[in-house]
Amino acid sequence: MKFPVCDFAESEEGFYSQCAGCPINASTPGCALEPLDDGTYQFIGQTPHGGVKALFVFKDNDGNQVLKEDAIHVEIQELDELGHLVTILYGMVDPEGMIYLKRTDLR
Repeated sequence: MKFPVCDFAESEEGFYSQCAGCPINASTPGCALEPLDDGTYQFIGQTPHGGVKALFVFKDNDGNQVLKEDAIHVEIQELDELGHLVTILYGMVDPEGMIYLKRTDLR
């Protein structure tokens, strides 16, 4: 599973996203993530579970929302074309990026 794909680095097989560990600022052209005003990050494009958009919420060990550079955990919400939730994924951040841990079963 590879996702999302940016202009800076090839995603490695087995990683849902390597965005969390990436040192590139999310507002840089070519980055797969777009920072939103509420502190979340948005990806527009095909997601691994059939969505067309994903929201990334990066958190510290206490569950507080933080910048992706400071994250220990991440919650990824995949949404369909109507904005309905397709799945929620939970992961942990490491220097290589985000490792998939758990998927909700919404369908």
